[in-house]
Amino acid sequence: MMEAISLYELNNRIKQTLKASFADSVWITAEITEVQLNRSGHCYLQLADKREQEDSIVATARGTIWAFTFRTLRPYFETTTGRQLEKGMKVLLNVEVVFHELYGYSLNIRDIDPTYTIGDLERKKREILAQLEADGVIDMNRELEFPVLPKTIAVISSPTAAGLGDFMNQLQTNPYGYRFQVKLFPAIMQGDKTTDSVIAALERIYEYESVFDVVVIIRGGGSQTDLGCFDSYEMAANIAQFPLPVIAGIGHERDETIVDRVAHMRVKTPTAAAAFLIGTFREQDGQLETWKNDFIVGVQELLHNEQNRQVVRISDFKRSVQVVLTGNRTNLKLLSQRLDHASENYIRNRQVYFDRLKMKITGRIDVLADRQRNRLENFGKALQQQTGRIFADQHRRLELAATTIKYVDPKNVLERGYSITRLNGKAVRKAAVLQAGEIVETELAHGKIQCQILNNSATQ
Repeated sequence: MMEAISLYELNNRIKQTLKASFADSVWITAEITEVQLNRSGHCYLQLADKREQEDSIVATARGTIWAFTFRTLRPYFETTTGRQLEKGMKVLLNVEVVFHELYGYSLNIRDIDPTYTIGDLERKKREILAQLEADGVIDMNRELEFPVLPKTIAVISSPTAAGLGDFMNQLQTNPYGYRFQVKLFPAIMQGDKTTDSVIAALERIYEYESVFDVVVIIRGGGSQTDLGCFDSYEMAANIAQFPLPVIAGIGHERDETIVDRVAHMRVKTPTAAAAFLIGTFREQDGQLETWKNDFIVGVQELLHNEQNRQVVRISDFKRSVQVVLTGNRTNLKLLSQRLDHASENYIRNRQVYFDRLKMKITGRIDVLADRQRNRLENFGKALQQQTGRIFADQHRRLELAATTIKYVDPKNVLERGYSITRLNGKAVRKAAVLQAGEIVETELAHGKIQCQILNNSATQ
């Protein structure tokens, strides 16, 4: 029978072999694919080695930084690199190879060289910047014309970020009374989801592009080690190609992220972003004040020059008038003498004319008066004759009318044997209107009688 050993014994032999082969710690390079921190303070890493050209994993291992070691390494690494240990980061680690019969192979991490990581991060940044430049987008946002008065502002930030409060307070309490319209587009500003969240916020702003003048990205209040997400190619490419100027105020002073590089403007803090926006209004106020002063000076200069020109013109005009008046005064004197002489001759001639006209008119009036007198006498005689004929004719007509009226007088008619029958005081002209038994009154030439209708043949 073939001799066999247990799995534990096999693992123990592997453990001893590894311990003998790796008696001392070794330095390795690897890429972090996962980071986990537990409550005890231990840090667990998943490490991998990739072929750069194929981006395929060729080796993996578990790494552990025990709490007592992590408490020392963490602040040193983060202070030096400005970054936390995170997925995708390349690191240079001093490790102790460990093999446990139950848990298998792992690496105890004893030290980290941050300078290696810094170099790798810078290499990645250079590669991303080179890619943005090759794409032709790296300066697109910077080349946008910044609005003269950026009044409507789209802000990308976490609603709970301290920097957002500082930014809003700075704008709202500015000493010049400028009024800004600010709309918050919430986003995650640290961690793995930052890139997708910021891009989503940019897409929402793009839907209202015509409403806003400028975009401000605010991160203030977070840790300096959370800036890695702002070196993302995807985020930088979106910001670089955004159609509105973007101000990056992500709250750090030492390092420049790729977002800082492609944004239209980089400021150190959110309050600095607010101060810059206020400053644009202040600058325009100053420009308006300068224009106003220049305008006043220009108008005053024009008025002064025009006043001088008017003084010269008035002086020239006075001299010209004096020359003209002097010449005209002589002419007027001669004209006055000629006018006096001409007036005397005219008056004399008109006097002779009117005297002759008076004589003609007087003779003519006498002739006309005699003619009118004869006409009036002849008219009076004719009028007297005609009036006599008219009076005689009218007298005959009146006598004839009197005879006619006398003939038709009702009393004269009654004298000739006629009578008037009345029913209820009204004259009866037709027998048909009378009924048997009715009482009527008949008026004769001398008196009235009452009659009763016994029979009326006109009604039968």
